[in-house]
Amino acid sequence: MGIYEAIKETIKEAMKARDGKTLNFARVVKAELDRKGDGKPLPDAEAVKVLKALKEIALEQGNQFEVAFLDRFLPKEMSEEEIEAWIRENVDLSQFKTPLAAIGAVTKALGPKAPGEKVRRVIERLAR
Repeated sequence: MGIYEAIKETIKEAMKARDGKTLNFARVVKAELDRKGDGKPLPDAEAVKVLKALKEIALEQGNQFEVAFLDRFLPKEMSEEEIEAWIRENVDLSQFKTPLAAIGAVTKALGPKAPGEKVRRVIERLAR
């Protein structure tokens, strides 16, 4: 089940449980996803970007409920050690003009589990 579908399911569950707080925020999140997707379900990679932006706003406002809600749907990020192990196993850094040119290929392959900044730090460490 994708993020969009999971949010829709959460709305149904919150309605059944009469959980107004969860229902209202889930509807806000779904509306934002709908807005970004022009009414179509967003692919998970795009949905993650929207959820991360919403999480930043919730963190700035100190709203722990919203942060916890969004964390339920955001994929767990890989640790730098996990990213390094994946790179060592799957990427030949010598095939790129510079090691940092591999960032795009790694982030594309790993998706939202490996943010670009973490991948950059790992590759810089490996290139030394």
